[in-house]
Amino acid sequence: MSLALTAADSGKTLEVSSGDTLSIQLAENPTTGYRWAIQTSDEPGLKLQNSEFSPQSAGVGVGVGGQRIFTFRAASSGTAHLQLKEWRQWEGDRSILNRFELTVQVK
Repeated sequence: MSLALTAADSGKTLEVSSGDTLSIQLAENPTTGYRWAIQTSDEPGLKLQNSEFSPQSAGVGVGVGGQRIFTFRAASSGTAHLQLKEWRQWEGDRSILNRFELTVQVK
């Protein structure tokens, strides 16, 4: 099974099976310097498969945002607490604009 999540899903607890994939899509405009990053993922049962930026649409113009898409695979049973943050890495944690948190129970 594959689940597609958005910012509206932040704070939720999900139950998935080993082998399922989670796709988290978050609005991002990297030209501002703010990018989404993994803050913590404290359980090895949830593995990052891919992180990519998808522009809003081609030919719209310089500085247009899009979506950061994180894809995770539920690898083994357990409970994973995932935290993402939108920040400017070189400015440190004081620059965090948004957070996304998710608890995933893998069966």
